[in-house]
Amino acid sequence: MSISRGFDFDGSHFENKGIDADGNVINVPDHYHEVSLDIFRVVFQVDYTFEEPWAIRTRLPIEQRSRFAEINSVDPLATAEELEAMERNLQIHHPTEILSGFGDMELLLSWHAHDFGTEGGSLAIATGSTLPTGRTEENPYALGEVGERHEHIQFGTGTFDPLIEFNYGRPVGDDGIFSLFGQGRFPIAESDKGFKGSALVQGGVGYIKGLGEFGPWDDVNGVLGLFYQNQGRAKWDGVVDLNTGFESYSLQLGFSWWDESMTSWNLSLVLPIKIETPDESRDTYDPGPLINLAIGF
Repeated sequence: MSISRGFDFDGSHFENKGIDADGNVINVPDHYHEVSLDIFRVVFQVDYTFEEPWAIRTRLPIEQRSRFAEINSVDPLATAEELEAMERNLQIHHPTEILSGFGDMELLLSWHAHDFGTEGGSLAIATGSTLPTGRTEENPYALGEVGERHEHIQFGTGTFDPLIEFNYGRPVGDDGIFSLFGQGRFPIAESDKGFKGSALVQGGVGYIKGLGEFGPWDDVNGVLGLFYQNQGRAKWDGVVDLNTGFESYSLQLGFSWWDESMTSWNLSLVLPIKIETPDESRDTYDPGPLINLAIGF
């Protein structure tokens, strides 16, 4: 089970549209939508080895996304009617609210090898598909153009998306472990709502080191990692979704340990180092810091 809490994901952007009292989209003085998102995510994972070295792996994510939005940097010459139009436009795009739901379930067939490459080394490779259990939305751009309420945040893609992943680890020195992992999700179809999700490739390298030589922490390890994500562009009815697409690098710092019941614990802080988004992106959220607690039984 993995529990994550992310803070201050920034989706602020420039705006010059409003909604008048009759519901029509109109031009208004320049201003900004200040938008931030806090994320709470729990992922349940079960691995079942039905015959060595083969296993079935399944994951189910549950998310809560708390969004805060307000209008800022407004032209001082804006009229009261224009300010009201700005607020109506904010409310149909991304009002302050809490969104929650299941994400897409994942189902994979996994193969693993012990003592791979060296004594104590390990390798696991898995492939499978997502199941469309996450909530999806209607085309937000089509609704926004006519001044109707819509939602850009989706909890799923509405399609079965191929998955592939691997994990590799090997001992380093007396009490160190080097690890490497990668995951990919590659949507190939369009949902019945006209949405084709983003391809997502992510991975990382890590080093785990026993801390016994540094003090009374014989059962505690330090964790240092570098994490990479690359999200492609999603499409609505064949048109690029301007709120998707990014490339990011993050640093992971944490601790891991086993308790007396042989339950594993891993507590880490993930700090964004660099993020790049396409020039035309408007609302892609820049990540903030994230705290993650992973518990293995």
